[in-house]
Amino acid sequence: MLKIFKNSASTPSLRQLDNLYGQTICKCPLQEQISYCQRVIESSEYHLGQDCPKKDSNQLKQLIRAARDELKQLRSQVGS
Repeated sequence: MLKIFKNSASTPSLRQLDNLYGQTICKCPLQEQISYCQRVIESSEYHLGQDCPKKDSNQLKQLIRAARDELKQLRSQVGS
């Protein structure tokens, strides 16, 4: 039962995982934030394709999820 709760825990935000984004990029214009998120995703996906330790792999996957969530939120702001 505990495993269910552990797996369903929310993903940390990009601001929590990436100090540069949390302290600097999030204060930039919206388009700059979107571009940064796209680069984080592309770079992380590239590194996932390389041989890396499982620990790094899990961290990269978490970073990708957080960046995709942030990107989705930013894109919704562009439309409004």
